[in-house]
Amino acid sequence: MIISKRLLRKKVRSLCIIYALLLLTSCSEDKKNDEFLARVNDSYLTREDIASLFDTSQTDISEINFLIKEWIRNELLFQKAIDEGVTDKKIYDDIIIKSSRELAVSLFIQDINSKFDVEYNEQDLLKFYSDNKQLFQNPEQTYHLNIAIFNNEDFAIKFRQLSIESNWQKAVQFTSGKEFVKTIKSDVILEENEIYPNQIIRPLKRMINNEISIVLSDENNNYYVFQLVKVFQPLEVYPFELVKELVREKYIAAKKSELFEKFLSELYSNNQIEIKEWKTK
Repeated sequence: MIISKRLLRKKVRSLCIIYALLLLTSCSEDKKNDEFLARVNDSYLTREDIASLFDTSQTDISEINFLIKEWIRNELLFQKAIDEGVTDKKIYDDIIIKSSRELAVSLFIQDINSKFDVEYNEQDLLKFYSDNKQLFQNPEQTYHLNIAIFNNEDFAIKFRQLSIESNWQKAVQFTSGKEFVKTIKSDVILEENEIYPNQIIRPLKRMINNEISIVLSDENNNYYVFQLVKVFQPLEVYPFELVKELVREKYIAAKKSELFEKFLSELYSNNQIEIKEWKTK
């Protein structure tokens, strides 16, 4: 299942990657080669820097270009800050010390959580789903869709015809591995403002459950065929089978949180802690 919050996730992810890139490049001394993607004076950004942080084969080129431009912007400001003596100020050292402690704690928590082993079965997930249904609903109206994107109009028409004559799943099996297929996504859940291209929205609102759309195209000669499986009203709970993977993720996260709290309690017990009363002057 995919419940998309693209804009927020993309912004947070991009910011994290930009700061990581600044750290990588500022700690690297020998970047002077023909493989760098960008340079600001003696600071270099290489393909390896970016590839070390995420799978570039699964990332849109526009996002990579955005990251490069943001790296240049931040590197320019960072170098100017050094020139102006910002890094020589005491407040800078104080922030570095505080940040390093917070980073150490964060990395330690990640390490501890990665070592927690959570065992579960189908019944555990069903019970968690039943007890926490508020986690599996959306305050906005959402659309349960199957979406196929092609780079050839004739092939898109054939896919649509096959999905109508048989069903969506058989059409997907027929097209598997074919050269004209760009992507096929099943069981996607989107809010209206997350649906792309915009041409999809108008016919979508007139469709009934399980209806297959006509072939639509965008300015980049991509051809779309989609199926409206169902419209979920605001605060309607998604069925278990549709959100099973999300249930699993939240169940594991909840159990790991419990294990961490137990670990933290043991830390309190095994260390000397003293708290004195706060007295106002």
